[in-house]
Amino acid sequence: MRVAFILLAVLATFGCSSVLRTTLPFNDLPAPEGPYAVGTRVETWQDASRSEDFTDDPDDLRRIVVQYWYPSLPTKVSAPLAYITEPDVRMPAFAKSMGLPKFLVNHIRDVQTHSLPSAALHPDADNLPLIVFSHGLGGMKTQNSIQAEELASRGYVVIAADHAFDAFLTLFDDGTTADYRSSGRGITTEEEFWAARGPQLATRTADVAFMLDVIAAAQTGGEDERQTARPNPLWQRVDLSRIGVFGHSFGGATSIMALDSDPRIRAAVVLDGWMVPVPEPVIDRGAAKPVLYLGQESWGEPLNYEKLSRFETNSAVPVQTEILTGTKHMDFADSPHLSTFAKRVGFAGSVPAEQLRAKLNTDILRFFADHVGAASAGQQD
Repeated sequence: MRVAFILLAVLATFGCSSVLRTTLPFNDLPAPEGPYAVGTRVETWQDASRSEDFTDDPDDLRRIVVQYWYPSLPTKVSAPLAYITEPDVRMPAFAKSMGLPKFLVNHIRDVQTHSLPSAALHPDADNLPLIVFSHGLGGMKTQNSIQAEELASRGYVVIAADHAFDAFLTLFDDGTTADYRSSGRGITTEEEFWAARGPQLATRTADVAFMLDVIAAAQTGGEDERQTARPNPLWQRVDLSRIGVFGHSFGGATSIMALDSDPRIRAAVVLDGWMVPVPEPVIDRGAAKPVLYLGQESWGEPLNYEKLSRFETNSAVPVQTEILTGTKHMDFADSPHLSTFAKRVGFAGSVPAEQLRAKLNTDILRFFADHVGAASAGQQD
């Protein structure tokens, strides 16, 4: 770690973007391996039935920014979406969330995904399973783009939200923003923990249900008074009897809560999930539907795996748990694939990025195929 700090000091002295791009390069996302190209769209959805608990204005309504990925036709009309969109707005908050100087990570704005904005839905894609993703505290809807693109390239639809005020920054379509307000600073007692984390987890779980409600309303052609989804033939191709959810860290807790509370969701993948904020009644009930937990070797708080163990014991169905040797918390997101610097500063463990990617993608695809249903596998034109 001392070497990393020396490196930071040297690079700060240079202060040159070309030096940083050479010394600390960021990689484009690895290409998904399924037969489809991947299309994507980003929209702001407002839930008129919920007030925004993170603000003091009683007239504020809950808004989230959603992004969805789907099987599409390849196109050369537009370039793939950048990993960080609107970088001039997002980069200060992104650097702060990473705990690193902005100059050190500013060139992540050059990273490209394989998602084609507003690409046409593939004509052979039908009866598409739906997978919902939930990010971690201070994360973002695209933090597991590798898995989102892989699933979409295999015939799934994936939808994720920036959980407003839980994400490092949420940028709405009218240009307004929601900053990060979910820090644990100031929480010193168990009572304060539950007073803060309980409502946050409930809000996130409601965000997941809201996304499913909007898609269901759009599919039937009816109007949902909370949100009218923009006309989109994609929703007519989604099979709402085959829904899964996955999430990282606090998003893992969100996935467990959504699986527990929403009968439409059939299975959940938990990526190094933060079990501590999962309420005791849910731990005592355990899982009634399939769960796959993939996690790091050790959490700083032993209670995390103590609660996971009790959740497993109390479950009516087997909870598949695999602890991956040599991993750290951010290995279960895109971080180790974007730069080797993640290992140098302790963001990533010792597992090679390609090996880690293959493991996560294989396990997630197999689990959802078994418990949500395999997607169709058409061929690219």
